[in-house]
Amino acid sequence: MAMNPMQRRSRNSFLIGFLVSLILMTIVVIILLMRIKTINEAKEALEALQVQCYVAADDLESGESITIDEDFVMATVQTTIDQSTLISSDDFEYYDSEGNIEVRYNEDGTQKYKELVMRIDVPAGAFVTKDMFIEAEEEISNTERLQEYNMIVLPSQLKNGDYVDIRLSLPTGQDYVVLSKKKVLGTDASAVWFNMDEEEMLTINNAIVESYVIAGSKLYATPYTNPGMQKASETTYTVSGAVLTMIQNSPNITQEAKDNLWLRYDSVARTTNIETLLDKYRDSINSTVESKTQEEVSKVQAARQSYVESLAGTEDIGFTR
Repeated sequence: MAMNPMQRRSRNSFLIGFLVSLILMTIVVIILLMRIKTINEAKEALEALQVQCYVAADDLESGESITIDEDFVMATVQTTIDQSTLISSDDFEYYDSEGNIEVRYNEDGTQKYKELVMRIDVPAGAFVTKDMFIEAEEEISNTERLQEYNMIVLPSQLKNGDYVDIRLSLPTGQDYVVLSKKKVLGTDASAVWFNMDEEEMLTINNAIVESYVIAGSKLYATPYTNPGMQKASETTYTVSGAVLTMIQNSPNITQEAKDNLWLRYDSVARTTNIETLLDKYRDSINSTVESKTQEEVSKVQAARQSYVESLAGTEDIGFTR
């Protein structure tokens, strides 16, 4: 049966409306599918960042001793940090010279683990990285300060992060370890920076003066080839009697350090070696030390001037209220 014009227009309008609706619904579905895909990709990306690691069970404070069993719990966290930098049970183990776990025991027969100490405060639930703690034996003392030295002969290939012994070589052939296994916190062509406690500062200052006075002597640094495996050298240098008295009377040095230094002190060996050499230059000690000290000050001032010029125009230099 033939349609009249009115029916034809109505049918066409219906078909056009249906097609438009279908197109709109298709667009909406496509948008929703794209949105769902984006959400799923974001979810997968977040899941890829999830790692199982130890987090602080409670608030950890700077200077607090920590154990893996009492102070940490395993949890899932989202982070982009390298997992090898996170604390693990391996950090509490002892290792032998070949890098294998060395099992040690307490007096009661239980396994002994390293004692670690927090460098900074960490809130409960946060993960801890390896640079946030140190071994108890390396715990920073209240007298530790960052010190710069530019009179030490440095190896040509010394770089930041290396560990060195500071040694004093005498023209008679004696060679003493003044400080052992110090980490190089910074270095340039002539200067080097270390963290030093009160006893170390007095000791190296004594060695510096003697290296100035004794002709042919040398205060120099020797790097460790594998500091992670090599133990610190035994310190063999002993300070003068006057400096030893200062150390013994200093309230900034622990009694244990004083006792150890006193046990190492050998007045006979010092008299026959270092003191004998010093006697040769007794008349010129003051002038020699004065000229060397002025040379050291000039080097520091020149380096300071260069550093200040590099900071010109920044908030790191100049007076601000």
